[in-house]
Amino acid sequence: MIDMNMLRSFRTRCLSGLIVALLLPFTVAAQESRNGPKIGFDIGTQTAGQFLSWSGLPKLGFIAGWSFEAPLTSQVSLLIEPMYIGKGSVANNSQQKYRTSYGLNYLELPLMLKVSTNPDPQGLFLCGGLMYGYFLYGKVREFQNGTLVRSYDFSSSSTHRSQFSAGLGIGHEKGHWMWELRGQSSLNTFDALVRSHNVVYSLQVAWRFSTQADRDRKRRAQEDNAD
Repeated sequence: MIDMNMLRSFRTRCLSGLIVALLLPFTVAAQESRNGPKIGFDIGTQTAGQFLSWSGLPKLGFIAGWSFEAPLTSQVSLLIEPMYIGKGSVANNSQQKYRTSYGLNYLELPLMLKVSTNPDPQGLFLCGGLMYGYFLYGKVREFQNGTLVRSYDFSSSSTHRSQFSAGLGIGHEKGHWMWELRGQSSLNTFDALVRSHNVVYSLQVAWRFSTQADRDRKRRAQEDNAD
C-alpha cells in the first residue's frame, strides 16, 4: 500500500525543486528577463493515458496568467508562466441524446524550456517542459436534448488535487508580442475519472514589457536620428 505521507513528502520536494528552479534564472539574468500578461483559449478532453491523444468532443476553456522569460543563452530561455487554465471533457450519447460536460479548473505553473531559431531572439521558437497543476473546483452539467437537466459540483479527494503535466509548443514572437500553440497531457489525474488523463490544446498570446536593454537601444536610436 502506498504511504500517503511519503507521497505528500515527494510532492513537497517536487514543489521545492520547482521554486528553486524558478528563482535561479532571475539571480543570473534578472536585467534581461521579460514578463507580461498572457491570455488564451483551449480545448480539452480526457483519454486513457496516451500522450496528446484525442477522444470525444472538445471542452472549451479559458487561460489567464503571467509570462516570465529568463534568458539562459542567446537563443535558449526559461518560460515561467503561472496561470489559471480550464480543462475537462464532453461525453455524448447520441442514441439517447444525452451529453455530459465536465469542467475542471486549475491553477497551473508551467516551467518550459524555450529555444529560438533566431539569435535575436525574434521569430519562430519551440518549447517543452513540465507543469504543476492544483485543482480548484469543477462542475458537471448534464443535458438531455440540449436542455440542462442536472448540474452539480465535481468533487475530488484532497490527496489528488495535485497534477503534473508535460507539454510541447511552437510559437512566434515579434516585438512585445508572443503567441504559441501548445499541447499538454497530464501525467496523473483523479481516480474518480477512471485514471483518465487531461489533454489540452491551446492558443496562448502574451504581451511583454520592454527590458532595460530594449529601452537603451530605443534611446540610442532616437539620439542617432536627432543627430
